[in-house]
Amino acid sequence: MRYSKQKVLGNQDNQLSVPKHCKLSLIKYRMKPDVSKSSISPSALKSNFSMMLLLVFLALLGMLETNARAAEDVTCSDIGNTVMSENEMVLSHGDREEKVPLDIDARVWTVTPGVTVLSSDTIPNDTRVLPTIGNGHIATVVKTDTLCMNGLYNGYAIKTHRALLPAILVRNVSMDGNVTSKYSLDLKNGLFLESHVGESVSVTLKTYAHRSIPQLMVTELLVQNHNEAPIKVKLGGGAPVVTDDLDNTLSGDKSPPLGKDRRVFFGRVKEFEYSWNETRNVTMVYSPIPPYVCVGPNRRLARLFLLSVDSNPQTANTQFTKGVDLFFNNSLESQHIQSWQTLWSKGRMEVSGNDELATLIYSSLYYILSSLPLSEHPDFIGLSPGDLAHGLMYNGHVFWDQETWMYPPIQLLHVEIGKAIIKTRTRTLDNAKHQAMMRGYNGAMYPWESAFSGYDVTPVPPYFQFEKHITGDIAFAVRQYIYLTRDTDFLLHERGNEMIRDIADFWASRAVFNKMTTLYDINDVMPPDEYHHQVNNSVYTNLVAKLSLELPGFVDEFLGQPSKQLYKDVANSMNIPFDKGQRYHPEYDGYVQGEEVKQADVILLGFPLMMSMPEDVRKNDLRIYENATPGGPAMTWGMFSIGYIELNNSADAARLFKRQEGNVAAPYNVWTENADGTGAVNFITGMGGFLQSLLFGYGGFRLRPDRIDFHGRLPPSTSSFNITGLDYLRGSIDFYFTKDTTTVRLTKAAEFTLTLKYDERTVSLIQNENHMFTTKRASIVPELPPPPTTRTPASSSSTVGVRNSTNSVSFWSVLLIISVLCKTL
Repeated sequence: MRYSKQKVLGNQDNQLSVPKHCKLSLIKYRMKPDVSKSSISPSALKSNFSMMLLLVFLALLGMLETNARAAEDVTCSDIGNTVMSENEMVLSHGDREEKVPLDIDARVWTVTPGVTVLSSDTIPNDTRVLPTIGNGHIATVVKTDTLCMNGLYNGYAIKTHRALLPAILVRNVSMDGNVTSKYSLDLKNGLFLESHVGESVSVTLKTYAHRSIPQLMVTELLVQNHNEAPIKVKLGGGAPVVTDDLDNTLSGDKSPPLGKDRRVFFGRVKEFEYSWNETRNVTMVYSPIPPYVCVGPNRRLARLFLLSVDSNPQTANTQFTKGVDLFFNNSLESQHIQSWQTLWSKGRMEVSGNDELATLIYSSLYYILSSLPLSEHPDFIGLSPGDLAHGLMYNGHVFWDQETWMYPPIQLLHVEIGKAIIKTRTRTLDNAKHQAMMRGYNGAMYPWESAFSGYDVTPVPPYFQFEKHITGDIAFAVRQYIYLTRDTDFLLHERGNEMIRDIADFWASRAVFNKMTTLYDINDVMPPDEYHHQVNNSVYTNLVAKLSLELPGFVDEFLGQPSKQLYKDVANSMNIPFDKGQRYHPEYDGYVQGEEVKQADVILLGFPLMMSMPEDVRKNDLRIYENATPGGPAMTWGMFSIGYIELNNSADAARLFKRQEGNVAAPYNVWTENADGTGAVNFITGMGGFLQSLLFGYGGFRLRPDRIDFHGRLPPSTSSFNITGLDYLRGSIDFYFTKDTTTVRLTKAAEFTLTLKYDERTVSLIQNENHMFTTKRASIVPELPPPPTTRTPASSSSTVGVRNSTNSVSFWSVLLIISVLCKTL
């Protein structure tokens, strides 16, 4: 409310002037007009003036309290008796209202119970088990007061973490009277719905991160009032507060005259990762949130509240305007839903006969996809173990979890999104090269934890110093991508080939030639089992290094370019620890059988690394390391399950498959890192491992250089298992497994002719034709063209670039470490 300007001192009566309606008794101070002739001392004048300022402040505070009480006392009696037609509804945003024909299909009014809906009659008090909504650009945990944006971090070096922003959203609704409430996560449509139904009235609050306009977080209030009197719906909304991650001298509500329907919040993070003079800004354009909304008798109302978030102010404002226009065209929500429907139609997994498992599959895919863009995007930073919404879980950093756990199921079902994950590593390739150079190595060395810059932000020294297998994990993910797509544009024009060779150069320089064994060792590392560090010849690390060194040879043949003999020499002589007497793989040099390990490590040799080994060795590895792993993060048990499926041990496979469910919290299938509820929340790493146990375990899928192998089996307590939209060579294939049969259907033609092979049969796959056979091992084999002629290889020495010691650390590495410690301590 505005008030006319009034003089505090020097009016006609020389009295303090306050608004008449303010219920506050004020002492009147009379003063002489000529202060210079006054007998009052300067100190007394100063004291009186301070007192008057205080009284003015109290008067204004009283007005605000009075106005707030008045707002609470509103009964909505002034709405009148506007009667709507049964075929009409009112769309509202800000001061704008439009009557439109009722289009039931334009929005979701209620959810139908099913395997794609998770519902509860009450909202959990524990925010750790609340669901998230997101779209790869922004995400929030429902009912909480913060959200996160992809790429926005605060903090220098090892202190960097995803910046928390204010969630300026309607978070709660309420109304008088007895109501029946329900809180539902609609996985199919990407919506969270809060509904309250009373006598002749229903109120629904929908929240969603728009799937095709990623800047938009939408809340929509739907009210159907069939009473003869108006009703008041109270709103609980988030305030535009400056969070701890934002510079409070520069951030805040900066609303220019953009219109009555919007306000603007500007934020600037306090500190960038590795620069003293570079910051990141964010602009949030939002709809003002009133304390209540009145709805007249016999009216249907859809009231929109928008939040548009982007680092570019113009983009944030433009997308806000676009969202409002789409709302009044009845297409804002339908476009969002259509985008989710397109995602599900392109790639998903389903089971029948086990609704609980069916929902867990959908929710796991939903949560991972909610942290990903729809396709490759140059600003996408990557996946963190605690999803995009949980910014403080592992600080929002990117680990091996992305390539080893979340990427594999996404690449098979949504290869274009899989490429977005792969390109998070080409984005930071130059900094990976710089890190290798500073540590005294060749090529590119990726950090254990990274954020915006791509430099190492690992906060705990042992991980920073020793956990280097991530560089090999990245190369293995790229290998899978090339097998699946043969994407020459990525290799030749998007730095893919360069990255593959830089990673191989790193391992060739990191390996040490052991003259005693004539093998290459990799010393002073931490394996995936993080209970042990500074060990030599971690079997997992050495194998991913070997595979990294072999990948350039495949790409060279594929592209017809010369190969580097050094890579082959080091790969062929890599030390892969093996105990010939006990017929198993020790985790590292000196490992004592039975010593406790943290998580899946050695068993990853069989899958995903697909190391060829005798059946008894695979069996021993699984037995020995299951006994040595009493706990462990969620994804561990999926890998054990896959191993036992390979051995046709269905009982142990089912037992360990079901053990994953111990990490899932009701009612919204939010995963925790550990079964006791500790660790990261909404642990999409565990969800990735679970989805792999279905695709690569019960589906039996294996990516080979020249084919895809598969062998379908049914997950526990199911009668069928469907995989829709497996992407291969720009084609798409559906698989349908029952107890005894397998059906394969090509739904989109591939770049090359695909054939189905099993037993001695070869069948050409024809688009939209089913082929059914008795379940057994089978393969999808493309008719690939012959590789181009290889050019004459450049001469190279088999010893150039190989280190004889891993103890040398460059001067620049020491300098970097000292500078980081000085800044962060």
